[in-house]
Amino acid sequence: MVQYTREVVEYQGEIYFAGTVDQGRIWIVKIPGETYATDEGFEHREELRLKQVPIAELDAWYRDEMTAKWRGQPFIVHPNRDGTMGADYVGPSQVWAEDNGLEGDPYNGFHKILDPDELEDVQVDRTDYLARWKEKNPG
Repeated sequence: MVQYTREVVEYQGEIYFAGTVDQGRIWIVKIPGETYATDEGFEHREELRLKQVPIAELDAWYRDEMTAKWRGQPFIVHPNRDGTMGADYVGPSQVWAEDNGLEGDPYNGFHKILDPDELEDVQVDRTDYLARWKEKNPG
């Protein structure tokens, strides 16, 4: 199951949100609510705790996207803190979306909150940014 729906990095065995990249370095941001082994070298900017580290020192850098089907139709899904799943409809039918109680419109998309056990064919696709970076920056 996907825990975070944005880019993350693994650095020295811990997971952080990925920030801006600048000349072979990336800002790592402590995830609110998570406990970390150290605060050494982190800047404190209001509620954020961030630090710039060399990309070459990362253990991983990726983004996971979870897709699933509900009632036979395709959705991009993400976990909510309460254990439910946020589901964004990516199918072609406005009529189907409206008939099945989805909120939204054709311009901003259709959405629904679902229980995880209602989902079928759940798949996780990972985009590996560290592998891409290493291909462009060998050695």
